Amino acid sequence: MTVLPIVERELRVASRRRVTYWMRVVAASFAIVAFSWMMLTLFRDAVPSSVHGRHLFRTLFTFAFVYCLFIGSRVTADCMSEEKREGTLGLLFLTDLKGYDVVFGKLVATSLNSVYGLLAIIPVIALTVQLGGVSAGELWRASLVLLNTLFFSLAAGIFVSTVSRNERKAMFATVFVSLLFSLGPGVLAFMLGTSFRGFDDPNMIWPILIFSPAYGLGHILFAGVPFMPFPPASFWSSLLLIHLVSWGFLAVSSRVLPGIWQARSSNSRLEKQRERIEQWAFGAAGERASHRTRLLDINPFLWLVGRERWKPTYVWLYLTAVGGTWLWGWYKYSDIMFDRKTLIPTVLLFQVFLKIWVISEACNRLAEDRRSGALELLLSTPLTVRDILRGQWLALYRQFGIPLAGVLGLEFLILRRSFAPEMVAVNLLLMVADMAALGWVAMWLGLTARNSSRAILGSVGRILILPWGILYAGGMALDLLSRAWRGQPFDPGDRWTLFAWVVIGLTTNFCFAILWARRNLLREFRTVAVGRYQPEKRPWLHGLFGRKAHEVESPLAPASQM
Repeated sequence: MTVLPIVERELRVASRRRVTYWMRVVAASFAIVAFSWMMLTLFRDAVPSSVHGRHLFRTLFTFAFVYCLFIGSRVTADCMSEEKREGTLGLLFLTDLKGYDVVFGKLVATSLNSVYGLLAIIPVIALTVQLGGVSAGELWRASLVLLNTLFFSLAAGIFVSTVSRNERKAMFATVFVSLLFSLGPGVLAFMLGTSFRGFDDPNMIWPILIFSPAYGLGHILFAGVPFMPFPPASFWSSLLLIHLVSWGFLAVSSRVLPGIWQARSSNSRLEKQRERIEQWAFGAAGERASHRTRLLDINPFLWLVGRERWKPTYVWLYLTAVGGTWLWGWYKYSDIMFDRKTLIPTVLLFQVFLKIWVISEACNRLAEDRRSGALELLLSTPLTVRDILRGQWLALYRQFGIPLAGVLGLEFLILRRSFAPEMVAVNLLLMVADMAALGWVAMWLGLTARNSSRAILGSVGRILILPWGILYAGGMALDLLSRAWRGQPFDPGDRWTLFAWVVIGLTTNFCFAILWARRNLLREFRTVAVGRYQPEKRPWLHGLFGRKAHEVESPLAPASQM
């Protein structure tokens, strides 16, 4: 008898895939490039190598921890929900397989490459031990934290995917669970410390903080720092507790999966609960009819995207929650909230979350309709491609337009107190430009990417991450050239850096949004919409330097023409 037969099968299948082997090479290559890049940057300063080693270790360890914490939302958050949407999960339970067979099989199938990638990165982090400032014990503890956090993230994704059916909701729910466990204990400890006496004692705080996966990160990064005098045993307690929580996620998933996969009857408790949620989100029959009539008169696709009446309210609730939290912090700690070290991360995190929300809304409807074949039906009606794109933009404006205007006004009032007027204007200009570019890019990737998570990550990489990489790489290249030719470092100044940031940001937005995404949408929308079964692999700039629409082979062409 084979123990965990699906796990064995998935391991055999993975051993025959090229990506299983290339993943380790690619991950190690990226880590080596990042390590070398940071080495060149740090060695410009005349400080001991042990300082460089410590800084490199902290930076690489932090990036690896963030990767481990959120990788579950990418690889496991949709593994069960996709099977339930396709109706194939029940076939496994026609055999004598148990819930844990399916759970562990899916865990191995989706997470093997992530584990290999982490194992390839750890030796690169170990190079910092040779520079000094980092002990072998710290490296081993850091490796345990990374592996444990990766296991937690993957287990959380499995659990969310077990109880969910929608891909996008499962992905964001996994991110929420990871953030809840990571930040929740810290927020609770802070609230208790500011509200009750005695909770400022570390002996009272660390039993709360050990529930966070980030506790191991902080324990290693800030070892020996006076303001973090937590006992060494608390590190191992946190590691064990997070490990047990991860196994708890898998155990619950194994227990409930056999009963969840089945088609629910109309009188089941779960189905009734879903009907209540749907009625609350879409409104009663009369409200739906009125809402439908109003939106259909404007644009039919606008009604398809904007049927959920509370979408604009969600954005206002988010802005209210963030604004209320900031005002509370300003009331309690007025000097800290306007400090640049606090203000810049706060504004960036707020904007990034709002932009990811825009990406999700822009790509979700097109991705789902393409996968289900609904886009083919829409294109057989008098609706044109421009009508569909206009309806999607109207839905985005209806949901984010007025809140975005309020955000721009509030950010202007807050930032002008700590920054020069031109920096505030540039930040607001790029925020609007990024929103417009993200809309176009997300719509195109929603049509062409395999799933919504890939579309979201692709949009973030092109519009939000790439400009910063170009700016940093360009500055470093100029610094190396200046040192080689003039013998002194390159100091562009704040104004030159600001100008370069604006030019790079607007250029990448224009190239990806107008020259690439918008042009491809107008030219290839119909071709891509009917090719849902075998989507064509496309490079980042396909359409800008690739084939034109009439050169793309239609998946419905006769065999003699293929």
